Amino acid sequence: MIDPRALATDELRPGERLLWVGQSDPARLFSARDAFLVPFSLLWGGFAIFWEVSVLTTGAPWFFALFGSVFVLVGLFFIGGRFLVKRHRKRTEVYAVTDRRAFITTGTNTRETDVSRTDRTVTRSRGHVSVEWQDRGITGSFFGRSTAVTAQYANSGLDGIAGPRPFGFYDVLDEKALVEALDAAERFDRSEHAGR
Repeated sequence: MIDPRALATDELRPGERLLWVGQSDPARLFSARDAFLVPFSLLWGGFAIFWEVSVLTTGAPWFFALFGSVFVLVGLFFIGGRFLVKRHRKRTEVYAVTDRRAFITTGTNTRETDVSRTDRTVTRSRGHVSVEWQDRGITGSFFGRSTAVTAQYANSGLDGIAGPRPFGFYDVLDEKALVEALDAAERFDRSEHAGR
């Protein structure tokens, strides 16, 4: 079991003040995006399994069986594997807001964004809040830098695999404290810049 506050504190820079620490709710695996992704996954996986069974039972050349097995594995990952990835992230990643930045850390890997950014979106859903910052040229996917692709896969377990991994705090139970910390950090950052 990780200690979120200790993990976030270890990442602080000299003079940086921690305003909020939290994690994504590991019990919440489904999001609004799954209204599309679940049926798509079942169709993909079902067709891939049908293809593979047909190839294996008709004695088709081994190449077709090998070719189809790749699509079966992808389908199985879409159906169930992505939820294992998502749950692992929810248990190992810590979200934090300081007077200078918002960051996500696992203790070995940290991603961050400037708290002065005003391009964040706050979404409330059934007692949870998610905060997403707009794509700023995210790379590292097969699909390039498309904002639509980034949004489609965010918080699905496919982000970072089938598409880029956007920066966001997802499915946080501590709604009020998170939003207040982000607002306070933004005000603090503005006053710092005004004083220079």
